[in-house]
Amino acid sequence: MLAFLLSLAIAVTDAESLPEPAGTIQGAVVDGTRGKAPLVGADVMLRAGADGEFVAVAETTTDRYGNFVFKHVPLDPTLVYLPGANRDGVHYPGQRVRLDPSNPVAQVSIVAYAAVSKPCPLVAMRHDVDVRIEAQVLKITESLVIANPSRATYVGQSMGNGPPVTFWLSIPKNFDRVTFDKEFYGRRFFVVDHRPVTEMPWLPGSQELRFTYHVPLVESEGRFRRTIDLPSSNVRVRVYGADGRRVTCNLPMTADAVEQLVFTAAGKQLARDFSIELQIASLPFPWMQYARWGALVALALLAGATVAVPHLCRRPSKSRQRHNRQQLPNKQRAA
Repeated sequence: MLAFLLSLAIAVTDAESLPEPAGTIQGAVVDGTRGKAPLVGADVMLRAGADGEFVAVAETTTDRYGNFVFKHVPLDPTLVYLPGANRDGVHYPGQRVRLDPSNPVAQVSIVAYAAVSKPCPLVAMRHDVDVRIEAQVLKITESLVIANPSRATYVGQSMGNGPPVTFWLSIPKNFDRVTFDKEFYGRRFFVVDHRPVTEMPWLPGSQELRFTYHVPLVESEGRFRRTIDLPSSNVRVRVYGADGRRVTCNLPMTADAVEQLVFTAAGKQLARDFSIELQIASLPFPWMQYARWGALVALALLAGATVAVPHLCRRPSKSRQRHNRQQLPNKQRAA
């Protein structure tokens, strides 16, 4: 399939090699930062794909009215076409389209934004933290609705010599692998200094980010601490599998049900770097952590017994010696 798409890229740029009939994809690129004014001279790329595999097949630029056009596009209903514009190093995809003999022309509108590196405009409109107590681990699932209320794409700043970073997760450093609900986010986050970070640009609007990780109970001693990465509203912590009398949190408790405990920030916005602190007391005894030490103690006791028992057997007690003398024949005693 990839070879076919690459051959298609050559064909789109060579109109004479295309079989008839052929279609057209056209449209306009507008400036979302400045009231959707036409964006002049923007680079526009056309990609084609099948089964989720996309390759670039043609490129062009917008005219003085912000318009673009791709002609001589094959009318193949099995292909999905995806036009998109580049601006300030960020790619803005348009809507996906299909062409066939009954629908040979597609009209597409693409919105592109100016880019800013600072200050960070991101806020969390909602932040849920679900804590489940399982076999010697805390299973944490977090869900955030992250909003960019500005009219520009936030691209972040470089941390040292690395790429620009736009967002990070200040989860406990002893976490065990972060799993994102959407593969798209899983590919965009990587770990730096024990915390997941991303260079993903954040467009205006909101996106939901949901992920899960584990924290070992033995290492954390039942303590969970999560520093908030953005100014956050509607923060809620839910704890499952614990007695309410054994759980404390620095957020007020709002519900104590049989299956869960709920702590919330009472409707106020929490500042960035605020730490959610949760303590779970009377945890189950960590058998696995101490099993190896118990085995070593048992081996030491067994080794000591192995040495001591033969030694005791070679030395009969005084009462045993007296008993033996009493059993000697009369002749021996007389002698």
